Amino acid sequence: MFRILVSDPLSPAGLERLRAAPDVHVDAPGKVGRERLLEIIGDYDALIIRSGTRVDAEVLDRARRLKVIGRAGIGLDNVDLERATARGILVMNTPQANVIATAEQTMALILALCRHLPQAHASLARGEWDRQRFLGIQLYHKRLGIIGFGRIGRQVAARAQAFGMEVVAYDPYISEEVALDMKVRVVTLEELLQTADIITVHTTLTPETRGMIGREEIAMMKPGVRLVNCARGGIIDETALYEALRSGHVAGAALDVYSVEPPINNPLIGLPNVVHTPHLGASTVEAQRDVSTQIADQVLKALRGEDYRNAVNLPFVAGPGFARLRPYLELAEKMGRLLALLAPGRIRRIEVEVKGEEIAEQVKPLTIALLKGLLSPFLGEVVNYINAPLLATERGIALSQTRGLETPDYPNLIACHAVGSEGEQQIAGTLFSRHEPHIVQVGPYRLDFCPEGTLLVMQSRDIPGVIGRVGTILGDHQINIAEWRTGRTAPGGEAFSVITLDEAAPDAVLAAIEALPQVRTVRQITL
Repeated sequence: MFRILVSDPLSPAGLERLRAAPDVHVDAPGKVGRERLLEIIGDYDALIIRSGTRVDAEVLDRARRLKVIGRAGIGLDNVDLERATARGILVMNTPQANVIATAEQTMALILALCRHLPQAHASLARGEWDRQRFLGIQLYHKRLGIIGFGRIGRQVAARAQAFGMEVVAYDPYISEEVALDMKVRVVTLEELLQTADIITVHTTLTPETRGMIGREEIAMMKPGVRLVNCARGGIIDETALYEALRSGHVAGAALDVYSVEPPINNPLIGLPNVVHTPHLGASTVEAQRDVSTQIADQVLKALRGEDYRNAVNLPFVAGPGFARLRPYLELAEKMGRLLALLAPGRIRRIEVEVKGEEIAEQVKPLTIALLKGLLSPFLGEVVNYINAPLLATERGIALSQTRGLETPDYPNLIACHAVGSEGEQQIAGTLFSRHEPHIVQVGPYRLDFCPEGTLLVMQSRDIPGVIGRVGTILGDHQINIAEWRTGRTAPGGEAFSVITLDEAAPDAVLAAIEALPQVRTVRQITL
């Protein structure tokens, strides 16, 4: 008999599914407190949680029998994935259960925003009858811009098209072919911002997407634009949105999520042109039922060894093999993340080559790790080692193993050649001392740098004075250089530099560096 502990409230449908299993004993006391969890966790084979239970190293170290952790929902911020993987504990979530609910909530907010429904309801409840005050707009023939064209974004697109809307989408990982199948045109972020009548956000919150809709982006939008966010708080700069709503540049906003929840003292709450709901995207009877039954089924099948759907920490096996492979997986992820930031345009094809006896048989997990790093800057926690290949396929990214790439000579090396819509890029990396990740090639340039921290990536002419002038600008602004690595095609030709900084450089510093006549391009990235 498998013993399962459900430490957070779960829908009755999910509990019934578990209790009906003949080979399972279930304990579901409701909310289990921290001390009680630490006391009893050692007796269970599986743990089913929601957001209320924190499964950290202390809990995992006492979980001597634990084989599976099932998260009824998407987010895994409350689970120590690294420790769980090292302990050989499978971790899984349910990323698809709330797709329809969130898409429908988005459409509800769009309609409520465009027809002033909450304000009209409140007015009538006060005994008023003021029809002219709540003159709205139709969705028919309006352009909807969708930022993030994953599962939820596509469901929103289908529903918007039923209203006769024209739909455009921005997603750096989606191919035009995939979007065209849905009669959706993929555009740049700039075009979407400049031309959409209504903009809805459906990307996850990552360091790259935090604040991606700020003052500059809002200024690019059409006067009278309407914004909707059912994704994550923090993607839209709330201060910038407040100012644009007050000025009238943004006609209205509909928000289900906030940078701080609950949104106490948030200036957006109560504005007459804002519709706000308390994070109800997944709050439907059906979504709550589905998330509970899905996690129940997944945990049962995982315990029985039948299926590992939505596992987030496979295909790794805990133990000596994993310990040796893990540094290479981390290197591959960093390479993918760097490639996502440096690739020319939308990536269409990825070719991977693995060299060396130590990793020659590990092409599949290394490729999956690289894909996870490649997709994570935009998709965030949705990406894992199980679904990265599927997400890449959905976005029209072809994947293949190759041989014969031009790379530096190292005993064990991972190389990736990417073909994008605007050119090609190649990155190669290796480990020093079996655990230190190093990038040893970017495009035609041979160099050596650690893919960590705040990096200035600069292309320039290979002539005297570049290092001095750039160093002077950074020094004048009290920004310390931790390391400077340069590769070049030939003496006096083109040079590629990676400058590691102790702190991020402000935009004014980047502009001053880029204004130097010797500098071609400069950008700041964080790894």
